[in-house]
Amino acid sequence: MNDLSREALLGIVRDVYERHDPVPDHLVAAMQAAAAIAASDLDLELMELVESSTELAGARGSTSYTLRFVHGDTDLLLRIAVDNGRSRVDGWIVPAEPMTIRALPGEEPAAHEAVTTESGRFSLTDLPVGLMRLRLEPHDGARPAFATPTFEI
Repeated sequence: MNDLSREALLGIVRDVYERHDPVPDHLVAAMQAAAAIAASDLDLELMELVESSTELAGARGSTSYTLRFVHGDTDLLLRIAVDNGRSRVDGWIVPAEPMTIRALPGEEPAAHEAVTTESGRFSLTDLPVGLMRLRLEPHDGARPAFATPTFEI
């Protein structure tokens, strides 16, 4: 058996990892986007994820699931559907109040937005798949905006 140098051993370990467990192509860009989103919203209060469920996974490449977030007295329920690489978010805010909901996709600079109805519903369509965060801006100027933590669609 040869005596290998430290650099040679580390080179072998690096080769094994690169061959059998490579870093996913999108990982670096996704983490940079998540860090940029987090840094841009340092003044926002975050909602807490309290429930997550998956339903209808895998039917012809489409899937849907629900997420539920809470912030104080405000409850946000999201139904997320993904089909052919694009997604749709249907949401309900309880108690209902006028708000602008902005979807902040991690890798696309353009924001998507919707305004809640009188019943607290909203929908965001044609969203990209990937990291996402929702910013909720109450129309009552006395209430500060708040946001969901970053989640992956």
